[in-house]
Amino acid sequence: MKVVSEAHKRFGQRLKILRKEQGMTQEDLAFKVGVDRSYMGFIERGEKNVTLKRLVDIAKAFRVSLSELFKSI
Repeated sequence: MKVVSEAHKRFGQRLKILRKEQGMTQEDLAFKVGVDRSYMGFIERGEKNVTLKRLVDIAKAFRVSLSELFKSI
């Protein structure tokens, strides 16, 4: 799959950092968000355009605000 945009790639990198800081695997995060692990991998590689609902779900899984989720992107 192709990277959707540079912003998507940076967002995916941010997710990976947060996930590792919280000691989660992709599978752990995917379970909390309610998606398949492979889909979470696509997001982390910047290959999927994530919906607002999914962004909210991801922020809740990390227990951070949306603004914190997008910090430094």
